[in-house]
Amino acid sequence: MAAVRIEFINHASVKIITPQARITSDPWYSGAAFNNGWDLIRTDPSMTATGSDASHIWLSHEHPDHFSIAFFKATPNRALRVLFQKTADGRVAGFLRSQGFAVDEVPEGQDHAFAPGETIRIGRAGFYDSWCVIRAGGKTILNLNDCEVNSEQDLRRLKQQIGPIDVLLTQFSYAAWKGGNANKALREAAARDKLATVRRQVAILQPKFVIPFASFVYFSHIENSYLNDSINDIAAVLDALGPQECKPVIMKPGDVWTVGGDWDNRDAAAYWREAYASIGTLPLRDPATPVEWSELVAHCRLYQERVFKKNAKWLIRLASLAPMVEAFRPPLIRLTDLKRTVRFSFFEPLQEAPDDATADAEMSSESLDFIFRNDFGYDTLTVNGRFEASTRGFARMTKNFAVGSLNALGLSLRPSLAVNADVVLLLLGKLRSFMRRMETSSPAAR
Repeated sequence: MAAVRIEFINHASVKIITPQARITSDPWYSGAAFNNGWDLIRTDPSMTATGSDASHIWLSHEHPDHFSIAFFKATPNRALRVLFQKTADGRVAGFLRSQGFAVDEVPEGQDHAFAPGETIRIGRAGFYDSWCVIRAGGKTILNLNDCEVNSEQDLRRLKQQIGPIDVLLTQFSYAAWKGGNANKALREAAARDKLATVRRQVAILQPKFVIPFASFVYFSHIENSYLNDSINDIAAVLDALGPQECKPVIMKPGDVWTVGGDWDNRDAAAYWREAYASIGTLPLRDPATPVEWSELVAHCRLYQERVFKKNAKWLIRLASLAPMVEAFRPPLIRLTDLKRTVRFSFFEPLQEAPDDATADAEMSSESLDFIFRNDFGYDTLTVNGRFEASTRGFARMTKNFAVGSLNALGLSLRPSLAVNADVVLLLLGKLRSFMRRMETSSPAAR
């Protein structure tokens, strides 16, 4: 039987080379992601050609470090066939088809043959993420990327669904805002938790090999670079895996490993050790030109109109009046570049607050404007970490702007949302859990 190989390209992008196909995952090889919040620790112009030299592309989800529009516009290979989870709105598939790519929308949990005798199965995780299992050449490879499949219960359910695996690919460091500049304890806890998750995944899924990936980035803006102070590196992963029976396979860009074969980690480990040591010297992106106040007010109005077109205005008003819900209560946001504090409400124009008002959060006018201009804007902000907020302030912002995140998922705040109550409960559960962690780890709590 012909061998199956894995070529590491960068971050969450690998190429699975089967006897009959070449499947590149999540191509992102250059430029910033998450509104100038992330950059790759290492990159090279040749990576686009490497990722393009494939028969298929698998995209795990829409986040820009997995679905890079720049890649699809730059690749010369229009024969690439894209594999993507079947979604209700078909937005990603529609965009890719408009760019000339063939797309297979794969129903969840079904084996899809991308070549004779070779299959991919896609499973949804969280709000929009997905994992995949590729079976070819007698090997089974599970790509978890950054799916939040963390609990023992979820992992046992996954193991029952997919059976034995040869290789696990999984994220190994945190990748979002963690409590603000002063709350290093929360970042340290998040880093420990991520390593504990990797150990749990290995213990329950029992792969023969594990490839740590999907974390080779740094927070690259002057407003969020402090978040780099506690990220996990490859050495931390190797220490965490320790006596686990599965073998870690550490790979650097350009490495190709025959699945099941011998592998020496020393070269790639040294490469990443040097790369992580250089993060403090890597360039940081500067704040953009401040958004004019009149433009910000106008974009706020358009945002309100867009939200009310997609959601029931009366339900938002009702939720804002319910004392137990505490949703849609106006947050006060300090705009650091405009040096003014604003009050946001869905029911009033954006207005200035008194200078002595205590802000719930602070950010640049660019970041607030990004929320106004994009349904996914708040989701982007929580990932890029280009803001500061108290525990209460973060909760208040989330209970306003998360409506855009729902809309980006193709959902609306209407009575019919009860059909998708699991999504709302998941969002609220994640918010409550994060609030508890912020409160227990904040400097004021110690």
